[in-house]
Amino acid sequence: MTQAYPTPRPLRLRAASVIGALGVGAAAMLPAPAMAAPAGCVGDTSGDSWVFLEAQGMRNAKGWLTVKIYNDADEFLASGGSMDVIRVPAKPGNQRICMKLPENGTYAFFVYHDEDMDKKLNFNFLKMSPTEGGGFSNNPSMERIRRPSWKETAVRVSRPGLATRVAVKYP
Repeated sequence: MTQAYPTPRPLRLRAASVIGALGVGAAAMLPAPAMAAPAGCVGDTSGDSWVFLEAQGMRNAKGWLTVKIYNDADEFLASGGSMDVIRVPAKPGNQRICMKLPENGTYAFFVYHDEDMDKKLNFNFLKMSPTEGGGFSNNPSMERIRRPSWKETAVRVSRPGLATRVAVKYP
């Protein structure tokens, strides 16, 4: 005696069912939806991750807004230690820039207004204080003449499109 069995249907699972079956940690394995850059943000968001930085308080449109990106505490502020340098034409007031990153992680950002476009932050004749505006991620206190530490400036970029603000201070 032969018994007829129903034809098996293709298995279709919804993402929520898969996540529920595999556990909460599986959600991290699903790709996040792409996030669009905010209006007025100049730059490149084509990396696996990117950050939206707003430089606040640019005094004029002379020269460049320069951002140095660091991803290593041992290389922070060392000559040639940045993983990337971004330059865009300066604009007065608050200026938005989007910067691609190789991946989510911990980064520090040094921003300066290179008014004379010589690709460096200029200092007074005693080399004691800058003559161009600058600032760091997390806006550490700069009351004394000193370099901030990696710990003070490091930002955890946990997802593409993280926003951060840097106050550009002038002498």
